[in-house]
Amino acid sequence: MKKESNSMLVENDVAQYVRKAVEDYFNDLDGEDPSCAVYDMVMNCVEKPLIEAVLKHACGNQTRAAELLGLNRNTLRKKIQQHRFPGTDLKMRVPARSERKVSQKVKFVNTNDEKNI
Repeated sequence: MKKESNSMLVENDVAQYVRKAVEDYFNDLDGEDPSCAVYDMVMNCVEKPLIEAVLKHACGNQTRAAELLGLNRNTLRKKIQQHRFPGTDLKMRVPARSERKVSQKVKFVNTNDEKNI
């Protein structure tokens, strides 16, 4: 958040956009009650694009994205599954570094060797 010279906290742009969107939502309802819990609706609307943007910034690295978000990696993975992000099939895991090395080793066979029978 930004600070003014008198040490009062000033809302950042995100807070202002959320406030405006919620006010517009209630104005559009024209006095009617919301059909769902407003808190859950707003959190669901904000959470997905937030996670998408952070994952993009972290180049898809879920561990780094979780650190940036201040979440546990497993919590982030759960949220990714809940929001069903396209292209993030969590069942397909990247092999660990040690597994990649093993699979990249080449076995050489000497074809000139003859077995004594």
